[in-house]
Amino acid sequence: MISEKQFASEFSGFWAETLPFLTPQAIAELNFNGATMGDGRREWMKPLAGSGDNSNNDVTAEIAFGLFAGSLKMRAPLAELSEDAAFIRGVEEGAKGRVLGLRRETVLRTHSPQPPTVEAIELAVRLESYFGIYPLESIVMQPRFKGCGILDSCYGDILAGKSLFELKMVDRNLRSADIRQVLVYCALNYRSSQFEIDSVTILNPRRGSEFSFDLEELAERISGKNAAELFHHITTFLADFETVHKPS
Repeated sequence: MISEKQFASEFSGFWAETLPFLTPQAIAELNFNGATMGDGRREWMKPLAGSGDNSNNDVTAEIAFGLFAGSLKMRAPLAELSEDAAFIRGVEEGAKGRVLGLRRETVLRTHSPQPPTVEAIELAVRLESYFGIYPLESIVMQPRFKGCGILDSCYGDILAGKSLFELKMVDRNLRSADIRQVLVYCALNYRSSQFEIDSVTILNPRRGSEFSFDLEELAERISGKNAAELFHHITTFLADFETVHKPS
């Protein structure tokens, strides 16, 4: 079994055939025209001034997500929770454990003079501000999508209303693999009919940028197919992969 990130970043032949118009030129155009991340008051967010060292960005992102998720679950503002040392410590330890487990390391990289949690709180506050326009009951954190064929079940980041949000708290431009990843979630959802999703947004609170797409328009733009045709093509490949590639 593989993960959605593996599928989105590998299988280059399949993706080139499936998304012929998702070219480097198209990605460059999207990066040039990307919208500035805002909030319900239409106040725009500038790129977050960090320490200049990105080695612990994965830990920082995991903590930020945990802080935001915790604030929703406890129905408490982050301004209040950031004063709760036990809450912060619990989120921080859980995030470090998950990320360091993936890194197979036992210690944080120690180049940055600023603790990851300081930046994480700032990032979480940005998420709180951005998603403040959505009713709490319309937000699903880490929606689970059922697996298909060689692809294991996986979790998106945030579903709000009928929009799926993928968070990239990184100091880099949008990549084609980011778009392929959200398409994988939508294809799995198309097959299982778990959620109603009609748009996707790739959100980068670190850079203060967002890329929002209507699913039908995105599918037509990068594949020349409608969304149903595209998602059927993706899930059929996943479901039939082992049969087609089984050694004779």
